Amino acid sequence: MLAARRCRHSARIHARLCSTGGSLKRSAALEPAGPVRVRFAPSPTGMLHLGGLRTALFNYLLARRYGGSFVLRIEDTDQKRLVPGAAESIVRTLEWAGLRFDEGPGKGGPSGSYLQSQRADLYRAHAQALLEKGAAYRCFCDAQRLESLRADAVLHGRAPMYDRR
Repeated sequence: MLAARRCRHSARIHARLCSTGGSLKRSAALEPAGPVRVRFAPSPTGMLHLGGLRTALFNYLLARRYGGSFVLRIEDTDQKRLVPGAAESIVRTLEWAGLRFDEGPGKGGPSGSYLQSQRADLYRAHAQALLEKGAAYRCFCDAQRLESLRADAVLHGRAPMYDRR
């Protein structure tokens, strides 16, 4: 019995992409049904680098093309690496490049707060709901054990993952 070969493309574009020999042609089936909402979420660990600015540009252009929203959310949860003034620098760099966000820090919007660290209570409530449904579990491992698991996986060419012990 022959096994079906899995395609590397998402199911949404699989038929269109594979039937054209790999070239993605503009198609009404691939157009969004309504306005899109895109998010750019840099970490304020220093100045915005060129790759991040490129990602912001693509998101901005996609939002403008389809009449959607360009959202800036600052991923400031890694407090150890946070650089004072970096978030403000990111905003200034986006403004310098002409990429005006529709929602974000200092601007507000329906899905605030736009500083990730200020959303901890929301995430805590959702995590608690998952625990109560049995859809999540707590990990009581110390950082050394988790680092040891990661190092062992990398050494043996495996993807790092938790062993649930």
